[in-house]
Amino acid sequence: MDYSSTSALTSKLHIMKKFIIYLLLAAISLPISAAKKITLDGIEYELFGTNSVKCRAKDKAGMVSVVIPVNVKIDDRTYLVTEIDRNGFRDCKNLKSIEIPKTVTKIGERAFWDCKNLESVVMPDECNAVVNKGSYGFDNYGIFHGCTALKRMRGTTKLYPAYMVFEALYECPEVPFYSEVKDLNKSQLEAMTLTSNFYDFASPKVKQAVESWQKRKPYETMAQWEARVNETNRKKMIDEAIAEAHAEFLKHYSPASIKGTLEDYNTEYGFFPVYLGALGNVYAYVPQNEAESFAQKWSDVKLIPHYGVMDNEISILSCDFCLNDKIYKAPNAYAEDSFDDIIMSVTPLASIKEYEQLAELAKNNKTIEGQKVYEPDIVDFDIPTSQENNTNTFAVIIGNENYQRVSKVDFALNDSRVFAKYCNRTLGIPEQNIRVYNDATFGDISAAMNDITEICSAYRGKAKVIFYYAGHGVPDESSRNAYLLPVDASGSQLETCYALNKIYEQLGALPAESVVALIDACFSGSLRGEGMLASARGIRLKPRENKISGNMVVISAASGDQTALPYPEKNHGLFTYFLLSKLRDSNGDMTLGDMADYLSEEVAKQAIVVNKKPQTPDVKSSPSLGEDWKSIKLKL
Repeated sequence: MDYSSTSALTSKLHIMKKFIIYLLLAAISLPISAAKKITLDGIEYELFGTNSVKCRAKDKAGMVSVVIPVNVKIDDRTYLVTEIDRNGFRDCKNLKSIEIPKTVTKIGERAFWDCKNLESVVMPDECNAVVNKGSYGFDNYGIFHGCTALKRMRGTTKLYPAYMVFEALYECPEVPFYSEVKDLNKSQLEAMTLTSNFYDFASPKVKQAVESWQKRKPYETMAQWEARVNETNRKKMIDEAIAEAHAEFLKHYSPASIKGTLEDYNTEYGFFPVYLGALGNVYAYVPQNEAESFAQKWSDVKLIPHYGVMDNEISILSCDFCLNDKIYKAPNAYAEDSFDDIIMSVTPLASIKEYEQLAELAKNNKTIEGQKVYEPDIVDFDIPTSQENNTNTFAVIIGNENYQRVSKVDFALNDSRVFAKYCNRTLGIPEQNIRVYNDATFGDISAAMNDITEICSAYRGKAKVIFYYAGHGVPDESSRNAYLLPVDASGSQLETCYALNKIYEQLGALPAESVVALIDACFSGSLRGEGMLASARGIRLKPRENKISGNMVVISAASGDQTALPYPEKNHGLFTYFLLSKLRDSNGDMTLGDMADYLSEEVAKQAIVVNKKPQTPDVKSSPSLGEDWKSIKLKL
């Protein structure tokens, strides 16, 4: 082998390898050495990465009121502004306000140090504000160190984003409101979150204003109240409250100033599109013979936006463009949203009248159809109304309160009466589809089950069924089988009681799309004799489990040997009160899974607080449904 020629070849290959590496390094370093930059309004924007620029103040003395744009054009390409450079606006002595767009994801350390006259800052809701790292634990400061005039600071849609407190203002005690936020934890910050969604912003304000006005005054007679609070005056009050919330919303979220990017002139229609980033596009109508001059003087054009609410957010409905005292208009203006949803969020006047009438009856110890009237809770009258017609759903509602031989079940009739209202108003079930049995005997319960069986047979599998029971439940002490207790039975003769397993067999056998049983009773038993069931809906004996079949789901008020307790403050059974609350808060549009989770959590907590006893609702479903029961809804 010729070792000399091999050595020469190796040397040549080594030289070629070094040359290739040099070329690669040169290619890689080319964009760095030839970094693209542009200066606009005294701010330098420098390209980094493939689609982003970072910015810094070039004319620090000239910085007064700054609005950093969402993007900038460099060599006819548009790049997002995503970073403020390290020391980017440091020592801008004349800077008074700055708005940073939500596209910015990083603000470099010392970005605004010693901006002594900086008063107002708008920052992105989410960002990384780099804390200056000192030496040996000293001189660690946030990006606003030395900003002694800073008075107003907020996020895009949040009052105090978490990073702003924990990073941007880190160890900046010279900031005037530093003491206001330094001890806040994250949950407190979340509670202070504002919203840029107009419905969420305005609804609570309008609701509070109108409902405070339409409430009956302490010394106002019913006649005086009805004369004052009528539909005409109410509409005027709602319009005024919406207008006030609208003005406040626009004042809070309108940018202090805007400066858009002028795009190519549309010669056919005679306008310039102007890109405003997150605010979208506006259009400037400019005659063709003035278009070139308008484009050349774009930096002198002042934008005068007209804000409003579109798609539930702040938007520019139209915009005027002022150049040398001449106004150029937009070719058209957008229409604002209607505010019908906000009006619908206010408790209807009919519900308020119902409340006042119930309160008056309760005050004078009156009855309705022989039933005691209680001071109404909000769930009793502020009942959401559905526009849907749930014609294929049928409700069987039994409220047993006034027992002839054992202690009464407080509030059971109130439970059944109000639940029936929710079935009709919120779930959209027609009145003729709702069967209510108050103080039901054995015969009444038997008739109710026969009735719903015949209905489902007639609908040939297309019906849905809701079965609700509030009253006593008892067990057979030897077999531990559970029974519903009719009002004319005592529980000592079980043949006069209605077996729970029979109820479940009948409901499970119904040819129905779904059957939902809601049972505000327990079956833990009772002492035979005086005082039994006196303070709750059962005493302690664990009943036998019942088989669930068909397309049925059962949600019961209590588990095992627990008691189903009352909620005296609300004049309802504890289970029923939170059932009604969930229907109200969700407008009836929730799954059984959501309902079960809510009831399990809220009933368990309140039972300990109010009654000092445990109570956890129980859910059972037929095996054929599997986990699908969780997606079933009571409302169409």
